[in-house]
Amino acid sequence: MKLSKTLFILSLLAIPLSSAYVQAAPTAPIQERFDTLGMGVALGGFDPVAYFPEGGSKPAKGFVKRDYKHGGVTYRFANDANRDRFRANPEKYTPVFNGWCAWAMAELNAKVDVEPTAYEVYKGKLYVFYDHADLNTRELWLKNPEAMVARANINWKAQSK
Repeated sequence: MKLSKTLFILSLLAIPLSSAYVQAAPTAPIQERFDTLGMGVALGGFDPVAYFPEGGSKPAKGFVKRDYKHGGVTYRFANDANRDRFRANPEKYTPVFNGWCAWAMAELNAKVDVEPTAYEVYKGKLYVFYDHADLNTRELWLKNPEAMVARANINWKAQSK
């Protein structure tokens, strides 16, 4: 009798504790997590597959009629084949750091908008960069991409908590 009463009390205490673990932490809005350049569309509407060899190896604008939503973000594609490639393997084609400038993530620990035509496919991953007449961050990143990736990964992990 004493053991069953103890188990009953413990089970009552466990209910609120277990329900606390079920509740998800609030997530930041898409605009804070992904660089959508204020348009709600990744890469400013450029086709993420187009940057890779199988997609043509150069940035290409996607079309509204070929939208595909992944992870809460809209991606656009230049053709159906690229959209199908993305659907089959979105992790391969999604820009690193959710499309924020790779150099700024490494050097400034900051989310900075990009110019979608300033990019590098490095070790099979798409990195995009801020580019302006006064500052081309891609050129700075290319001086030591291995170190930049290492620093940016550390900073991104801390920012993504």
